[in-house]
Amino acid sequence: MYNIVCLKWGSKYPSDFVNRLHNMVRRNTTLPINFYCITDDAAGLDDGINFRMLPDLGIKGWWYKLMLFKSELFDIKGTTIFLDLDVVITSNIDDLFTYKPGSFRIIKDLKKGFNSSVFRLEIGSQTKVWDQFWESKEEIIDRLHGDQDWIAEAIPEHMNEWPREWVVSFKKQCNARARRTWGAIGKILLRYDLFPKPKGVAVIPPGAKIVIFHGKPDPSDVMEGPWGVWKEAPWIKEHWN
Repeated sequence: MYNIVCLKWGSKYPSDFVNRLHNMVRRNTTLPINFYCITDDAAGLDDGINFRMLPDLGIKGWWYKLMLFKSELFDIKGTTIFLDLDVVITSNIDDLFTYKPGSFRIIKDLKKGFNSSVFRLEIGSQTKVWDQFWESKEEIIDRLHGDQDWIAEAIPEHMNEWPREWVVSFKKQCNARARRTWGAIGKILLRYDLFPKPKGVAVIPPGAKIVIFHGKPDPSDVMEGPWGVWKEAPWIKEHWN
């Protein structure tokens, strides 16, 4: 068996995001998959979703992702992929489990470092990520922006990627941002597209299996129209359900 684990903490994302992710996983895998949601509130989760109640560890949000690096994670064992709740799965993800099995895999952030929206590990491996975090969590949380920065710092020798075309950024790789046109009237610099809605649509790059939505917009923001400087992505409605 293989596992998918997601995290739902607090009120940022409703249970519907977990249900959509569960449906996408079922449609886009042929392998035997156990789907788990680690959460502080299991209300509204669909039947068939295994949930495990999140202990109150005095930390918040994404820092709970680091629990996946504990020597024991509830009763979950084996090859496990973590997925953020705001990803959109666009094609079969079996290869994410079977590519170079046994190794830790994570995706590259297009600015710097790595992004923990999608990562794979064997439960019980790389335990120093959690152990060292727990020993110095106040200092680490104060010093670093988020969990992905700590993962990269704790196990730099294990920060291996999948082929980059498999997991892509909506903002950076889907032609999603509208072009800006600048002009000058006298000494005043104007951006002509400051108010008009972006034209065109964002696209799914060839070979993409998962599109990540880091920061804003969320998939729901651009599913039925543009949002800010970001183009409409009507294909979200097909896949994100």
